[in-house]
Amino acid sequence: MVTINSKLLRLAAYGFDERSEQGFRMAFKGAGQGKALLVDEGSADFGIINLDAANSRSLLEEYAKRYPGKPAIKFSVKPSENTDALYVKKPASIDDMLAAIDNLASEIEKHAKVAVDTKPLSDSQKAETKPIAKKVNLKKKTGLYYNPKDYLQGEIHSAMEYAKTRELAVELWLIGDDADWKKIIILPGIKKVLTSVDNKQLRTFCSLPMSLINSRLYKRNEKETNIIQDKIEKEGRGMSFDAFLWKVALCTSQGRLPLGTKLEDAAYLKHWPNLTRLYPVVGSMRMTTLMVNQPRSLPLIAKVLKIPLGRVFAFYSAAYAIGIASGNANVIEADSQCMPQRHRDHSLLGSILKRLKKNTDPDIEAFA
Repeated sequence: MVTINSKLLRLAAYGFDERSEQGFRMAFKGAGQGKALLVDEGSADFGIINLDAANSRSLLEEYAKRYPGKPAIKFSVKPSENTDALYVKKPASIDDMLAAIDNLASEIEKHAKVAVDTKPLSDSQKAETKPIAKKVNLKKKTGLYYNPKDYLQGEIHSAMEYAKTRELAVELWLIGDDADWKKIIILPGIKKVLTSVDNKQLRTFCSLPMSLINSRLYKRNEKETNIIQDKIEKEGRGMSFDAFLWKVALCTSQGRLPLGTKLEDAAYLKHWPNLTRLYPVVGSMRMTTLMVNQPRSLPLIAKVLKIPLGRVFAFYSAAYAIGIASGNANVIEADSQCMPQRHRDHSLLGSILKRLKKNTDPDIEAFA
């Protein structure tokens, strides 16, 4: 398995069409399983660049600015002018691609070793730079922010706002890996969402920028809206707006925070969410208790509760998406050693949530 610092190589594709990107995903899931993961540019550590793209020069310049000094895998039909181990000639085989990934990993490890072997800082320099380095490392490690408007989350939120304002049903169609259209139907009159997208597909769609998703938006008229809503209400199908947005935000966040969130602000919830009706997140009850009763910064919440920071970020992102989370710069944080008091009913509720987690969703560990 090719990993750097116990992580899969997270690669973004530059200058490739959707079909090529899908080919990369299939290669990584198949013969290249465990070697790399194709992600959006905002989540990537390194890149795969198409040198045959019309804007290849600007792609290379943009990559150099975004990731100064970082190597990239390069594809082209033209033969390499040198012995670049990260060069892949088209048409490329899976073996060629995987060999380039191995070479990229070796290159990264070599640079990392050089960095470790450099002359250490003096004590005064360490004291001077440590706080800044710690802050920067936190941002790099977590990937820190994402803009919901760039993802399916933003598209769904906009469609919901339109549906509620016009009181008309809206259908968002997405094309899946099997070339079948998947539907997300928003019904404002009964405040429900009906979808043919399963959890695995939803995670895939939510991880991609909307610019890479083949989608269609259809707006129903009043008569069609009433027919659909009456049918769904009688059948008792669908998911509430909040439950669906919560799940979408979890899938989109991937341990990041919505753009504009301030780490230094105390995170709080306006009220307790109905956790029994929302997609479970391990530790959600303890995080809710702190955010409702003892607001404090998200990093401190992670420290106090001993919960991974990415999970805290994902939980906050989901709560923010349904409008119950916010940050307050005026709240003074409690002592980090101060733990919230257990409510007498929390043990029972925790047992119920744990049972639901085990029995309702085989994919739940994605947010564990």
